[in-house]
Amino acid sequence: MDNYKTLLEKKEYDLLLSLTEGDLSPAGLSYRASAYLAKGDAKQALNILNAHRDELFKVAPLKTMRSIFELRFILKEFEEAYDDLEYFENLPYVSQEVEEYLHALPKMIRTEERNSRLPEKFSEEEIIEKLSEKSDDYEIISTLNIIGPLKVKDYVPSLIALVTGQKSSLVRTYALMYLIAARYDKEITFIKNGKTFKLIPAEAEPPFTGSVFEEFRTKLDEALNDPSVSNVAKKLLNDYIFELFPEPLPLEKEADLYLLAFSALAHEYLSSDYDLEKECAEKKVSIEEVKALIEKVKEVRKAESTLHY
Repeated sequence: MDNYKTLLEKKEYDLLLSLTEGDLSPAGLSYRASAYLAKGDAKQALNILNAHRDELFKVAPLKTMRSIFELRFILKEFEEAYDDLEYFENLPYVSQEVEEYLHALPKMIRTEERNSRLPEKFSEEEIIEKLSEKSDDYEIISTLNIIGPLKVKDYVPSLIALVTGQKSSLVRTYALMYLIAARYDKEITFIKNGKTFKLIPAEAEPPFTGSVFEEFRTKLDEALNDPSVSNVAKKLLNDYIFELFPEPLPLEKEADLYLLAFSALAHEYLSSDYDLEKECAEKKVSIEEVKALIEKVKEVRKAESTLHY
């Protein structure tokens, strides 16, 4: 598997296809599909995923669905995408993250279908102009939404300029996420929230993904055991992650600290009782550290960028 990953990173696609021929393991199938996609053969990549859809879904359900629908959108196979949606909806429950993705899919498919049918409203030069720093935040984000994450590769220089420029944190985060979607494989350097970051977007994990994030959200649900409080806590967590991205949060090493902080914040937001001192004592977590994290989250929320126009 490490060899497959190395070959993909080195763009040795033909060699990777040769080595994965006959490899029916989830890793072999996934890297084989990725190699075909990198070579511009999205149809063959989709054929591989569809032929082994059940096995791949058992191992990596969310990744499998995302890959299949991304390829459907690239190929403009929207009727087939609705059929895929019906198939996945009828499968047994896997996780809350899978359910949320399924819930979002109908709108996602409609948006991609609508955008594919729109006449070419703007020329490439006009889109580049709209993605420049002199445009307001609304226009930039609206333009990115029109282009869509699957079509941004033609506008990578504009995205880099936005990420490394002086626009609002919100716009810069969106631009960075689109660079990740475009799988840009060169290092970029930028400053955000007073910190300097050097990263290769293609190797960066987007926010709200990964096993650590999913496990922490599950722990929040279990700890709060109240959908209304849990939903607020997860919304506050998502906002915090988005504002700090790409700075990672130690959700695995300091899970209890973050659980207590966002639980307390959610209860405070809903004006409901929450005995923080008791909860800290039970989990043997310093109440001072929890309060400090709560204040940090509040400070970040106060400083959160609003759209400028």
